[in-house]
Amino acid sequence: MTNSQSLKAALLSAFIGLGAGLAGGCMPGTIATGVGTGFVYEQKQDHKHRHEVERAVDRYVEDHSNSPCTHGEDRVMESAAEILKEYRLTGLNEVLGRLDSIYQDESQPRKIRAGALYNMAVLQSRRKVPNKVLAREYFKRLYVEFPSEYRCIFEASDWRDSMIEQQLLLPGETVESFLRDAKADVERMQRQD
Repeated sequence: MTNSQSLKAALLSAFIGLGAGLAGGCMPGTIATGVGTGFVYEQKQDHKHRHEVERAVDRYVEDHSNSPCTHGEDRVMESAAEILKEYRLTGLNEVLGRLDSIYQDESQPRKIRAGALYNMAVLQSRRKVPNKVLAREYFKRLYVEFPSEYRCIFEASDWRDSMIEQQLLLPGETVESFLRDAKADVERMQRQD
């Protein structure tokens, strides 16, 4: 071993010994301070996440107050909004699970099943990391499976185009290309039925 290597080995050994001493409690309060700091950080992150969820739900409510639907077809499900705000970490999965159960239950009235599918599409498009592909699929299914429901959201309007732009476009798409592709997909789905 060369002198340089011996020196490096000695320094490494001293550093490891110092680290073990710190972790072993040679400096009282170090671990407690680390745990306390981690707890405070976690609390701040939870508080931040709570506000993000509340803002997202409020934005959803506001967006739909401007929709062209005049009979409340696309109204926000109050119970879902409450669950999302109250259970901000698990609420989205809970709401999506309940909605999927309703949609899959063919004993439910068509209007109720359509509402479940619509809200699943909206929630998928508005999650923190949106699942735009699934949201798009749900909207197409809604259009094909429930032809007498939610037609107001599909009609040409500035609101519709704004919602498509904000929630559904994939990189490189325009509202026009999205609508053209969606129309072709819907026609293909209708032929399969």
